[in-house]
Amino acid sequence: MAAAEAAPGSLRRTLTLYLGALLAVFAVALLFAARDYGQRAANRSYDHLLVSSALSIIDSVALVEAQWQVDLPYASLDLLAMAPEDRVFYRVFDAHNQTVTGYEDLPTPPRAPTDQPQLFDAQYSGEQVRFVVVSRRVSSPSTQVEVRVQVGQTRRAREALAQDMVNRSLIAIGVLSLLSLALVAFGVHRAFRPLVKVERELSRREPSDLSPLDARVPREMDQMVAALNRFMGRLSSSNETLRAFMAEAAHQMRTPLAALRAQAQLALDDDDPEDMRRSLLAIERNATHMSRLLNQLLSDASVIHRSNLQRFAPVDLVDTVHQALHEALPQAGPVPRVQLAVGVTAATVNGDALLLREAIKNLIDNALKYGGPGDLQVALTAEGNRFILTIADHGPGIAPADAERVFERFARGEGAAAGGAGLGLAIVKRVVDSHGGHIDLSNRTSGGLVATLTLPGRNT
Repeated sequence: MAAAEAAPGSLRRTLTLYLGALLAVFAVALLFAARDYGQRAANRSYDHLLVSSALSIIDSVALVEAQWQVDLPYASLDLLAMAPEDRVFYRVFDAHNQTVTGYEDLPTPPRAPTDQPQLFDAQYSGEQVRFVVVSRRVSSPSTQVEVRVQVGQTRRAREALAQDMVNRSLIAIGVLSLLSLALVAFGVHRAFRPLVKVERELSRREPSDLSPLDARVPREMDQMVAALNRFMGRLSSSNETLRAFMAEAAHQMRTPLAALRAQAQLALDDDDPEDMRRSLLAIERNATHMSRLLNQLLSDASVIHRSNLQRFAPVDLVDTVHQALHEALPQAGPVPRVQLAVGVTAATVNGDALLLREAIKNLIDNALKYGGPGDLQVALTAEGNRFILTIADHGPGIAPADAERVFERFARGEGAAAGGAGLGLAIVKRVVDSHGGHIDLSNRTSGGLVATLTLPGRNT
């Protein structure tokens, strides 16, 4: 035996999981963005201090009688000393890379200095240091030379500032994520409330209550509730049909059973063999009638079931007519004469072959039983996208008042012969209606009844 398919998980949990994962991805993206922003903000702040300090130093450089004089403004370095955990390095040098003052071994810039401040990172004294180099031309009465100032600061303070900004952002992102997750959980709970209401309404109902749901649901659930209401409508109709069928069947079976019991009691009480034989013949007739009634009741139940299922497929009506004739004509005794006229080469309809064959058999059986002497005429023609099957006999016909009533269950026409159950034409009517067709009974001018069955052709 194949392993049972695993039941799907909770829809609520699935939604919460996916939305939570989306929030987690969003939070991680925000964290990386906050980290990048923090680093850039810290770099901008401390780079501005570096450039200001270097410009302040270069403003204090003068060339006097071909000698460099530097009146170092310590206030410029004090700006950088605002970060006590950092170390500061400086160097003043000329265009020939000759150091005027400061640290002689500072790393050289990756590019030649220009009029614009040049910022770069380099390894120095065992640490990563941020440097700036500014350049300016200094004039004296006899010449004009270039002087350069390089100032560096370790990255501890700026890294600490960036990390502090990231930590603060992390706290804010965490709080926002928790609030968002709580909002998602609340939203999922609210979204599933209509389903809970529908479930509660259904669970409080009696088993026999199949009335439509009147729950107010979101637009996305309209289709589901409408489908559920349609299903309950079909189930209610099926139950009503079943109850009516059972009541009518019980009513119809009660009479032949009572007659059987009465005839059997008479047979037991009779001493005369001739009277006993008459009682046994009556029992046999009633048993035959009841057997026929049971067969038609079973046939009616099968038609009801298959009509509700409507598992239709392409059916060749020509083949179905031939099969129905073969099954309906008696196999023993005199075979009635049948004139079959098929005016189409192919007649394909969308339907249930078994139901269509049963309906045609009932029409032929009625014509053979009540049609009187003469040929049975069966014709199949086409009219547009419809196929018309006519079955004509030479019997007494039907009273106009009975033309519609005979399609009801257990209804029989006036003057109908004994032995029928009144279900044959009801079965035909149900089959034709389930196939979107139409059936009509009319009297022939020359005498006899014509049953006209119209079915829509299959759209290709």
